[in-house]
Amino acid sequence: MDWQRFRDGPLAEGRHRVVFILEASVDWGITLYQRPHHMALALGRIGCLVLYRTTGDGVVGFRPIGSNVWLVNDRNVDSIPGAVRSFYSTTLFADKSHLRAAKNTGLVAYEYIDHIDASISGGSSSLRRLLELKQAAFESADLIVSSARLLHDEAVEACGEHRCLSVPNGVDVAHYRDEHSTTEISQVLKTFMLGHSHIVGYFGAIAPWLWYDLIEEISNLLPEVGFVLIGPDYSGCVPRLPRKSNVIYLGPIDYQKLAAHAGLFDVCFIPFVMGEIARSTSPLKLFEYFALEKPVVVTSDMMECVAYDEVFSGSNAEEFARAIKEALNLRNDPQFKQRLRVLADANSWDVRAEVYISKIEALIAGTRSIS
Repeated sequence: MDWQRFRDGPLAEGRHRVVFILEASVDWGITLYQRPHHMALALGRIGCLVLYRTTGDGVVGFRPIGSNVWLVNDRNVDSIPGAVRSFYSTTLFADKSHLRAAKNTGLVAYEYIDHIDASISGGSSSLRRLLELKQAAFESADLIVSSARLLHDEAVEACGEHRCLSVPNGVDVAHYRDEHSTTEISQVLKTFMLGHSHIVGYFGAIAPWLWYDLIEEISNLLPEVGFVLIGPDYSGCVPRLPRKSNVIYLGPIDYQKLAAHAGLFDVCFIPFVMGEIARSTSPLKLFEYFALEKPVVVTSDMMECVAYDEVFSGSNAEEFARAIKEALNLRNDPQFKQRLRVLADANSWDVRAEVYISKIEALIAGTRSIS
């Protein structure tokens, strides 16, 4: 669809709570579904018109991808008056000049979703660009939306409470609870499962922030347990995974098939390296594991995870292995599984999107009352 048809059609209907533009961050069609994908779909479900800007995905103009959600590659969206423009702290594309220009047409939100670090940000030039974008956002964005308490506290100290909002990551509950019995399961995984008493699994990026030495040590301490890792290779990290008979890497698995594979795990784990990244990360997979009703074990620096009493943790291999054993004992406990279901419902993406847009609507109302 071209700009004129979009302008005179979906945009002109005017029944949307907010016109929300997610500035280019990651393309829609990447292997690993991330916060921008989930937030866009959730905002659409609760009545916003969402324009997800992309530089790829084969889009020319406008393409619908969900209820009220459009993939966009057209500069005319810059002229939409009163739209909310959202910039991610991890964006591969935007810089401070884009954020400052966006202030001319509507409200600007900055999504502070990760500690800005060279291991995440892709080298020194990207690191400098993202730090400058963050500084510009702290100076002039209408709203700083943080995914983790540590990031939120930093934003509040720099910008004041009135400009800041805590919106942790969430889960598409329906997706993980849908019946997946007809999904084809990797034969490699089925064969691997036959050789181990229990399966402990991870899905997500195979990235610099995983604690590879810990994975090696716990696989030595628990030789009867099979450890399964699923996800794309970031920065050539797959060779750092242990090469052991009870550790298997399945590569990336399509999001539509992921729940069926992860549903075979007995326990899920998030083995992040102790430190600043772990302390400031709100992992999507935590709530996805909850929706699967799987006990979760994390490294003890993961503040956003250990805040939940249901999460097991360890700060070294011995503690982590002991936590896995404790988690395995609860894997079939009906009351424990019910607690995980309740947590998943409370942390759905629709709940997150409603908190977000309610704050935006209050800011818009405040702007109108001043004018």
